[in-house]
Amino acid sequence: MGLKNFNDTTYPDDKKCEHTLEQYKMYVDSAEKVSDRRSNLNTFYLSLTTTIAGVIGYLKTNTIDNSEYLVIGLSISGILICVYWVNLLENYRKLNSGKFKVIHEIEKELPLNLYEYEWEKLGRGNDPKLYKKLSNVEKVIPSIFGVLFLFVIVIKIILMISSK
Repeated sequence: MGLKNFNDTTYPDDKKCEHTLEQYKMYVDSAEKVSDRRSNLNTFYLSLTTTIAGVIGYLKTNTIDNSEYLVIGLSISGILICVYWVNLLENYRKLNSGKFKVIHEIEKELPLNLYEYEWEKLGRGNDPKLYKKLSNVEKVIPSIFGVLFLFVIVIKIILMISSK
């Protein structure tokens, strides 16, 4: 299946450019909406993990019976949330990557290929001095939280074993 869904010889010339440009605008807008959803996803999961970390901190500073089990449970939940968060980010990266491949194809039908040109100027994401891929950078935060939650579990288990 190709990008074009019409025959160049039968499609009216006066409408081809107009329709291509209009579809291009809609498609770029849909790519922007994916980026917005990804940003909202990061905000949600950052809020969720910081809330879990806050509850763990509260439990560690207040003496509550059997709170060590709750801390371990919350930490396990935090790790699972971080893993899920990273997986969702990877799916959004793949979706955006696919959308921009289509945008580059559409640009071949337009006078200027702005997104393709920009991507070329940024070294196609292969030179971190020019551009660091957002998808790689944003995975750092859930990874750090995951390691911190794992650290809490290990410390809690060590303390539980040593106190017996």
